[in-house]
Amino acid sequence: MRSLILPAFKLAVSTNKMKTPKELAKALFKVGLLGFGGGIGMLAILRAECVKKRKLVTDDDLCTAVAMGQMLPGPFIPNYCEYIGYHLFGVKGAVVAATALLLPSFVLMLVLSWFYLTYQSLPGVTQIFKGIGAVMTSIILWAAYDMGRVLIKDIKGIIIFLFALILFLVKFDPILTVLICGFLRVGLDHVKTAKQCFFAIPLFVFQGKKAITLAAVFLKIGAIIFGGGYAAIPFIKNEVCNTRSWLSPQEFLDGIALGQMTPGPVAITATFVGFKVMGIPGAIIATLSIFLPSFVMLMILVKIYKKVGNNKYVMSFFNGIKSAVVAILLSTGILFVSLNWLNIPYGIFGVVTLIILLFMKIEPIFLILGGAIFSLLIG
Repeated sequence: MRSLILPAFKLAVSTNKMKTPKELAKALFKVGLLGFGGGIGMLAILRAECVKKRKLVTDDDLCTAVAMGQMLPGPFIPNYCEYIGYHLFGVKGAVVAATALLLPSFVLMLVLSWFYLTYQSLPGVTQIFKGIGAVMTSIILWAAYDMGRVLIKDIKGIIIFLFALILFLVKFDPILTVLICGFLRVGLDHVKTAKQCFFAIPLFVFQGKKAITLAAVFLKIGAIIFGGGYAAIPFIKNEVCNTRSWLSPQEFLDGIALGQMTPGPVAITATFVGFKVMGIPGAIIATLSIFLPSFVMLMILVKIYKKVGNNKYVMSFFNGIKSAVVAILLSTGILFVSLNWLNIPYGIFGVVTLIILLFMKIEPIFLILGGAIFSLLIG
């Protein structure tokens, strides 16, 4: 069987010939701007922008990014994008990727934080997100179908996909599911000949003291939050509400709500906390600190991967993860159906959007804007 995964860092000259950091920045800025629907919603947009439209990377590269990102602490989507940036342009590309992805949600969170802390109320935009939710459900289901068609080409892939889908639907730990699928593929590929298994367990000048404390808090959180952005919420709450009383419980809940309103990772709530504590300098410190640990760990991990990426067990491991990634998308799409399509008008709109995605080439931004407009008209 011809291997489905390419060595992650063996790019042919023609692959990068027309690619520039500027093009990468444009693509990921757009992902950060349109990335509603949480991490899986952003993964679907990331694939639409970087794989389907701009062809910056392949589906194989994206699955490798997912595997790397799942092994690290911190929000998953920034990890994926930093890997893609490094894959294309080294450390410079990783920095460009992280900056472009987080900038839209950072700026929007600053605006919403100011609005909330000034007027003690949230902008009346909740209605818009009902239509956006319906559209994101369609985009995720379409991405699962299209990605599965490309990546799952043999019976082993189908078996692992179904196994992963069941685990995701019963809410088994997603990180363990992805890793198990990788090792399961190793077993299916090499169970007859392998004598040993290969696996790797990845291991201020402003207000002086307050700035250092703020940085230390979010560096610590960023280094230990395995499980994505939502896993950070209880850690942040304990640090900023219980230990230090920087925010009241109600302010913290409203900060989470603001994070849900913005595109980008949920951990952008750190921006709100930093803004409350120290204004714009605090927002910058908190945002950089929560994402920095996983960035540094990723740079170390990809250095290791460069040396072992051609190992047959490593290649099988990543082939297993491909099936798990498709299962992640489909299981999330199924969950979103129950959340966003049960209301009949939104359900009809979502089904129509899915049909459009399956049979027409159309920019996700137009569908998302259409969802917002539809939601306002219905509301």
